[in-house]
Formats: sequence, structure tokens, C-alpha cells
Amino acid sequence: MRTRCLPLSLALGLLAFGSGALEASPPPDPEYKLVLQAPAVVAVSSVAVSPDGSLVAVGAGVGLSLYDAKTGAPVRALGWTGGSSAVFSPDGRSVATAGFHMDKLVGIYDVRTGKRRKTLAGHTEWEADACAFSPDGKLLASTGVDKQILVWDIATGALRHRLADQPFRVAALAFSPDSATLACGGDKTVRLWDMANGRLRRTLAGHRNWVCTIAFSPDGTTIASGSCHNWPRPVWKGSEACEWRLWDAASGDLKRAVTGSGPLVSLAFAPDGKSLACGIGAEVRLYDLLSEAPGRVVTSHDSAVTSVAFTPDGAAVVTGSQDHSFKRTRLATGREEWSVPGSFEQVNSVALSEDGALIATGSSDDRFAQGVHPAGAVGIGPGAVRLWNARTGRLLRRLGDPADQIMAVALSPDGRRVAAGGAGPDGKGAIRVWDTAGGALVWSAGGHAAEVLAVAFAPDGSLLASAGADGLIQLRDPQTGGVARTLAGHERGATSVAFSSDSATLACGVGDGTAALWEARTGRRIGTFGPASSQARSVKRDRPMTSVAFSRDGETLATCASCVDQSFVEPLRIWDVRTGALKCQISKLTNTSRPYALPGTGRPMALSPDGTIVATGGKYVQLWDARSGKPLRELNGHLKRTQSIVFSADGRLLISGGSYGTTNAWEVATGRHLVTLFTFPGSRPGMDEQWLAYHPDGYYDGSPGVDRLLAWRVGDELLTPESLGPRFYRPERIADALRVPGSAPESR
Repeated sequence: MRTRCLPLSLALGLLAFGSGALEASPPPDPEYKLVLQAPAVVAVSSVAVSPDGSLVAVGAGVGLSLYDAKTGAPVRALGWTGGSSAVFSPDGRSVATAGFHMDKLVGIYDVRTGKRRKTLAGHTEWEADACAFSPDGKLLASTGVDKQILVWDIATGALRHRLADQPFRVAALAFSPDSATLACGGDKTVRLWDMANGRLRRTLAGHRNWVCTIAFSPDGTTIASGSCHNWPRPVWKGSEACEWRLWDAASGDLKRAVTGSGPLVSLAFAPDGKSLACGIGAEVRLYDLLSEAPGRVVTSHDSAVTSVAFTPDGAAVVTGSQDHSFKRTRLATGREEWSVPGSFEQVNSVALSEDGALIATGSSDDRFAQGVHPAGAVGIGPGAVRLWNARTGRLLRRLGDPADQIMAVALSPDGRRVAAGGAGPDGKGAIRVWDTAGGALVWSAGGHAAEVLAVAFAPDGSLLASAGADGLIQLRDPQTGGVARTLAGHERGATSVAFSSDSATLACGVGDGTAALWEARTGRRIGTFGPASSQARSVKRDRPMTSVAFSRDGETLATCASCVDQSFVEPLRIWDVRTGALKCQISKLTNTSRPYALPGTGRPMALSPDGTIVATGGKYVQLWDARSGKPLRELNGHLKRTQSIVFSADGRLLISGGSYGTTNAWEVATGRHLVTLFTFPGSRPGMDEQWLAYHPDGYYDGSPGVDRLLAWRVGDELLTPESLGPRFYRPERIADALRVPGSAPESR
């Protein structure tokens, strides 16, 4: 029997996959959640240093991980625990987290084993924003979206105080050193609560923006509070006014107020109480509280600082950031003692060989894909071209220079060449072609003034088309890279390309929301498809991308205007190529039987080989009947956003790539999720790259030594491959899953 499997989900700023196991006599319906032991793939929300200074807890996404405080080496990832706020117990043996919990529970975990020691119930919404241990170790407080502050007795798990119906969502909590007072911050005020009776003791007013961070001085005489703009979903441009204040804890009198520029969401007192560290914008500033001197910048990140914590000896700070990284910095010298970079990898493009034997993926830093950062920006993550065995799920090799940001990949009709397009560190477009058998570079070329966004081989192998953000399409000799002709006039960039099956016609998606049709042999423009006007023309903070796809008979063209982060999505339109007539439109309009609703989907888009099914992206992949526009089924499993979709030549498989560096394989007829392919952040380029092929039922294959990067949460326990044995390492199960039997897709 198979155990119940859980949906694919993001945990801990890592990837957590739900799974079950195939066993002769399994325990009754266990739930296994795979917890990857890897750096964060989302912004770091919280950092905390253990009381003895040996560990750092890092909250990111919906989970938490532990690192060695002296070296930055990973110790343990705890899994789906919530990542908004992480705090150590006073004895350092436990850690509590607040964040997104579908069970609405707050947990306390053993730092040595990862076991959940306490489960605290009382919140009525899924998301908690902050938690805090009392210094005497007797109480834990938490707060969340439900606008409640809950205070539990840790020994018994009983709810000591329910401070319900807060007038605002509470952003921060802090206990006084004597554990008698709980401070909370929210909309422009700090409130002090008496822990003996749960009553409001005092309100400190005066901030002009949302109070989102609070701390008591070590001696308990002073409260520090910091405010920022528009918490909890700030739109930060780096220049918004911020402020921190010092209050007399006994009287509530204001002692000092300092304003600055940039978001301020975290501050901390030094252990001796003489200085205050504030994360302001991308910088960490240290203020001497015995003088009025301006703050000294002690370290900085590539994006906004989200959390600051002192080491117990006060000699260093540990900081986390929206740039997905966290690090330790020596205060006396400003020297970075260690840093753990995060990952921004996004699979922008997938390709499947005609014989179904090879998968190619192309990835970049997602900020480059969105057009937020240029290819050579400071702190930008590596790009990659990877080749996978489509029949076993095994990684074959990684190609190219990690400094290249890859937006597109394509496989030649015979499967012997893989082409990739993107940009080098100089920001100019780059096209590379490799031999798939040995990985040797065949040729490399420039020619585009800006990044290449799409590449495609003609089905007869005669041409390779590259489309660039500079608005040009170049038609090249696939063997040499020589340019046969250039097609211009694509406003806001040429964003996608597709050849008709006879190689005679080339379709190009244009950044203005339209699609152009070209005669490939002559370079003559023969048609334009699209609405009279499109929102794509006004996109500013994301990259507009119009997807195009031909049916195999060349009579149908599908187009969809959207953008990388899907901040806007326009109707998917299916056109008659010969007449230019609109055959079907799939949109969010629901007041008629046609067009049909398309919630949360858009780019990317792909047509099945027979032209009967259109697949669209989003957080899930949606399949539609291309003739009627009716929905067929949803393919659930992507963690955030799909970025690329391709059907197999026989239409049985669908491969999709997306956020967090994942690639997924699906069975079209049933919608079954077959396998997820993943490479671990921080892996070095080359054959030693750590990779994982994972089945929804829990089976996996991976690179040598991958077991050390895996653990499973089973109920309250955190189990490793050593304790579970070989029950999940089943490469043959991955191969079986990818061996899809022939069947026709159902429709309804």
C-alpha cells in the first residue's frame, strides 16, 4: 500500500517535499516531509544566536535551520516550522519559531535532534508574525495575523494569557529581563503588558510609521523601538524615512529619537547595553548610546537587512537579509568572519529531445529574469545549463560559465546539440552551442546588444533563431553560428520564438504584447497577431514576455502576454494562422460561456503536438482544451511560479521549470506528478554538482553523498537516511515513473 503523500511545498527557505513510502508493512498512514539541508532560497526573515554562542538559528520562508555560529557550517534544517521569527530558549536547548503553519500551531523544537518538544494551540489563522521566550524560561508569547497575543506556560502548555482583539496586527514582541512585562509593537505605538494579570500597563506613542521591531536593554531600564513604512508588505525603494526611539521603561518617557533613510525592521542592544545595532536599508549601523554620534556602518548586504543579533560576547553581529544571505561580522574591524549566500536560481527554460531521452534546462538569478538586476550586478547568483537523462532523472552534466545568465535553451532535432541564450557579465547577448554527448563547446557568439531571451532550432535543422531584448531576431547556421539574416522591429524586445513544423515560418512573441510572423527563408514579415492594445507596454518593474506556440500542422498559433513575475496576465489567444481570425480566447472574463476563467495563470504557455491542449503557467500548470477553451486539469506541485513548459513529441509528458531551481515532469493524460529534479544551492559547477530526482511517493535518486543533504520530518521526529535505511533510495522507481504508458488525454 502507498502512504498518503503531501503537496509539494516550500519549507524553511529550503525545499520540502511531502512523500510516502512503499513498504510491505508500513506504519499506519505516516506522513513524510523531505527537508533539504541547503541554504535559503527565499529572503531571510530572522536570525538568532544561542545563549552560549554556539549556534545561529535562521528563519526563512516557512522553516528554520541551525548553523555553527563560529564557522557558518550547516548543522541541521528543521523543516516546516515557520520562519518569520526564530528565538532560542534561555537555556539554549530549544528553539521556537513563528511563521506560516497550516495547522495553526506554534512549536518548540529540540536543537540537538530537531524533535518537536511542544505543540502550542490557540491561534485562529495560519500565519504567526513573532514569538518570544521570557528570560526566566517559563513563558512563550506569539502573535499573528489573527491580531492576538498568546502567552503560554511552557511547562504545562496551558494558555496563560489570550490578549485578543488587538487594534492592529502585532509586528514584534519582547520580554523585559525580569519577565514581568511583555512589549509589543504595531501601528505607530508600543504597548506594555503586565504578565502577572495580562493587563495593558502603558502605551508609548509617537512613531509616525509602523513599529516593527522592539528590544529591552539588558538592565531592563530602556526600551528601543524601530519603525518603518507599510509593514508587513513594505514596498521599499531605499529612501523611505525610518526612526528608532529609546524609551524609559519605568516612566514611558522618550529618551532619544533618531531618524534615517531606508527600511528599519530589526534592532538589537549590545550585551553591555552601551550600543544599539540597527538594520537600515542594506546597511547595519552601530550607534553609541553614550553619545549623540551618528551610527557607524559595520556591514552591509546586497538588499535590505531583515534581522540583527549580537553574539553573547558582544564582539560580533549576525545579520540576515532579503538577499537570501546571512553572515557574521566582527564589530571592531568590520571583517566578515563568514557568510552563507542564498540562492536565487530560477529555471527559465526547459527543452525535451524528440526521442524523449534528454532534458535540457537553463537557469538564472530570478532578479535578472525579471529585469531587476543586470547580468553583471553585485551579488547576482550564477546561471546554468544542465542536461538530464529524461528516462532516469539523473543529471548528466552542467555546461557553460556560471557568470552567464541563461534565459533560454533548445535541443537540436537530432538531440546532438544544445543551444543556450542569455547574457554575459557585460550585459550583452550571448548564444552558446554544445555537443550533448560530451559537453564540448561547439561555438559561441554575440551579436545582440542586450540579453537573448529565446532560442529555437528549425525542425529541419537548417536554422537556429535567437531573440533578444534588443528587439532583434538573428537566424544563424546551427553548425557555425554564422548569421544568415536579422529580423528587426520588435518593440520592447523579442521575447519568444517558435518555428512551424515545416520550418518555413517563424513566430516571435514581442514585449509589447503582440506576436509577429516571419517567412524564415526570406525574412519577410507576413503577419501580426495581438490585441489593439496591451498592458505589456506599461510594465515597468518586471520583464514583459509574450509566449508563442505553433500547432504541429502550422494552422494554429497560440499567444499569451504576461511577464516573468506575473504581475499582469492577459488573455491567452488562439489564432487561425491562415486567416488571422481569433479562434478562441481564454481569459479571466466569466460572464459568458466563452472565454473561460484563467485564475492565476499566464506565461509560460505551450501547445500539445496535436494542438488540442494548451498548457499555461502560474503556481500550478493548467491544461485547457485548445478548441473550446474549457479547463481540463491542474498540475499541482510548483513551489512558486512556472517559467517554462514543453510537451514531449508524443504528447504524453509535460516538463516544466520554475522558481527555486526546480524542474517537474507530469503525465498529461492523468495529471500525475512524476518527478522533481533539483540541484542544491551552493554546488560547484561541474560533475560534482549535488542533485536530486524526487518522486512524490518519497523515492529518490541523487548524486553521490546526497544522503547527507536529506532528512525527513515524520510527525514530531526528524529522521535521517541513516535511521530510515534504504527504503527511499530507489533509482528504479524514478525510472519507472518516467516510463509513461501510451494513453490519450481525457477531455471534459
